[in-house]
Amino acid sequence: MKAPMSARFALTLAAAFAVVVGTLATLAATHVSDAQIDDWQMQGASTHDASPVWRLRLTAAFGNAAAREALADVSISSTRLDERRDGVELYRQLALDGAPRAQATLGHLLLRGVPGIAPDYAESRRWLEQAVTHAPLDAQAAYDLATLHRNGYGVARDDALALHWLARAAQAGLPLAQFQLANEYRFGATLPHDDALALQWLTRAANAELPEANLALAIAYRNGELGLKRDVDEYWAHVKESEHDLKHVSRQ
Repeated sequence: MKAPMSARFALTLAAAFAVVVGTLATLAATHVSDAQIDDWQMQGASTHDASPVWRLRLTAAFGNAAAREALADVSISSTRLDERRDGVELYRQLALDGAPRAQATLGHLLLRGVPGIAPDYAESRRWLEQAVTHAPLDAQAAYDLATLHRNGYGVARDDALALHWLARAAQAGLPLAQFQLANEYRFGATLPHDDALALQWLTRAANAELPEANLALAIAYRNGELGLKRDVDEYWAHVKESEHDLKHVSRQ
């Protein structure tokens, strides 16, 4: 039996209304500013208040990629295991969609593990290897690959490959990689000893405010190492700089 004309018209009108509302919601979600998303992310991560998290969920549900990534980040920092698992899955979906930062972040999370979620070295390596194919190079992803190969996490240890990715991470500007590469030239058994290169990378890491690098430079000036002359003033200058760096790190 056919529905009365008025009923069919009402259903058609309701469907049209739903389409319009959905379209407007999608447009609204995709036009939310990055600054607003950053604000919701900061509030959600620091307080886990329901309001900013709900706003991120709603905006993400209508296709806003930045909101999806922000929601994943907030979920990962949650005190609740189920939400941390949701965060990993959100990052996995973003990584499958080809988002370079999500691939790098997921690889990092799976390498280090998340409270209540064990590392998965095989999946970590898969995503890290995807992440480093994009330009510009993700320095953290390169460093994580170096860590994976240096320690033999899920693969045979490979010092040459570890050094390759460590150097790439250092060249891409990661201070910790620069510091470790300096130590390889200074102490490592896998690279020829080269004080000049060690000093070059150590200085770059120190200029990037890495506390360990400034402290190592201070000791080098105190002892007259790495081709440097003993210099008490430079020693104390770098000691003070390392203390400043530590205070800066503690506020982050």
